[in-house]
Amino acid sequence: MNANELCKEYYIPVITRKEVSKVSVGEIIYIETQLRVVYIYTAPRIYRFYGKLDEVVKYLNGDFYRCHKSCVVNLNKILRMEDGVVYFKGGLTLRVGQNNFRHTRSFYSKFLIDHMK
Repeated sequence: MNANELCKEYYIPVITRKEVSKVSVGEIIYIETQLRVVYIYTAPRIYRFYGKLDEVVKYLNGDFYRCHKSCVVNLNKILRMEDGVVYFKGGLTLRVGQNNFRHTRSFYSKFLIDHMK
């Protein structure tokens, strides 16, 4: 890996009629879609634009997990998972269905073990 790759900032472009900005991938807590609207949750604010989650996922790294068809979580921002609820740094919570919660919890457990080293 060269110096340019180490310094490269990964971001998601957000383009609407009123705003053009870039959201740093490291700041993202989670992303969800509702009726063709993508919501990117970060600590300072929520970005909202029309799009598809599949288009946004292309910009993400291995720290993210798609817990169901309309939601992707940043595994580094999770504080804990319990009773079908994911608790994030900053106080945000996300309810996940029982079956998806089991898969997400299993993936998160492996992620934690792999990143202990």
